[in-house]
Amino acid sequence: MPQTLTLFHPVWAQANPEDLARVDEQMVRGNFRTWAKIASHVYAARERDPGKRVDRELIEQACARLGPYL
Repeated sequence: MPQTLTLFHPVWAQANPEDLARVDEQMVRGNFRTWAKIASHVYAARERDPGKRVDRELIEQACARLGPYL
């Protein structure tokens, strides 16, 4: 999944593949629509703070914005 995501959106190129695999395994389960939503939240956070790294903390914050219905 991590390799596919880096092709899907450039924001994932700087993410740790282990973090992406963990999120996919625990929450997303290969659903690209959900990955698109997470990417949107990550991208918006980086627009507000361009120096922000795409790390586990940022990815988890983006996932939290999805709400209880994945």
